[in-house]
Amino acid sequence: MNVAILSDIHANFDALSAVAAEIARRRPNRVYHLGDLAGYNAQPEECIRWAMANTTAGVSGNHDAVACGRATGRNFHAAARRAALWSRDRISPEARDYLFRLPVQLSVEGGALLVHGAPSDPGRYVDTIDHAAQELSTLFASVATGPIFFGHTHAAGGFVRRKDGRVEPVPAKEFRLLPGERSLLNPGSVGQPRDRNRDASFLLFDTEARKVTWVRVPYDVEAAHRKVLEAGLSREFADRLRDGT
Repeated sequence: MNVAILSDIHANFDALSAVAAEIARRRPNRVYHLGDLAGYNAQPEECIRWAMANTTAGVSGNHDAVACGRATGRNFHAAARRAALWSRDRISPEARDYLFRLPVQLSVEGGALLVHGAPSDPGRYVDTIDHAAQELSTLFASVATGPIFFGHTHAAGGFVRRKDGRVEPVPAKEFRLLPGERSLLNPGSVGQPRDRNRDASFLLFDTEARKVTWVRVPYDVEAAHRKVLEAGLSREFADRLRDGT
């Protein structure tokens, strides 16, 4: 079975539309998301509606929790909190209810586990080998016999713990999980990449071959940039779209 996994769409419907077209071309059996449908960009309702109609399931991101009223966002920096609350005030009751009902973890095909930030904490950033080693040793991660897919950092790639215990980075190209190995893999961000590549990112998981392939998709960055500014959201978020940082 082939599975597509998306993360951190962040209300960027221009990027999501391009990714959706690529997914339709590749025709996976299932589509899952790792949360943060809302926040930062200007079209949260459209992105949530797309997820409701086109994904098999997903998990909640920290911006989603604020947008649906399940969290206050008081730990966000000021501009991010304003954007999450902006999303909260502009989504429909149906979209808000969808976000409210998203779980924080989900086990899916191929023994994979879906989380937003980390198995131990949906708000934790897994962005170093030490962080990955800690997470791969937790009881939270033990439910996964296949890859653990996570988002939150907006950077495609991940980490693998080899059979001898070494934890190594995984580049965002193609990766095959071998018997006895554990992995934490990030599809990258659809709506606000931060790995110095402005193209939208997602991944494909072949559950039988235990193979993961990252896909980058160009989209109309200038249209998304313009919409952020027209919405009165932070220029920082608009400019990030142009340089992928």
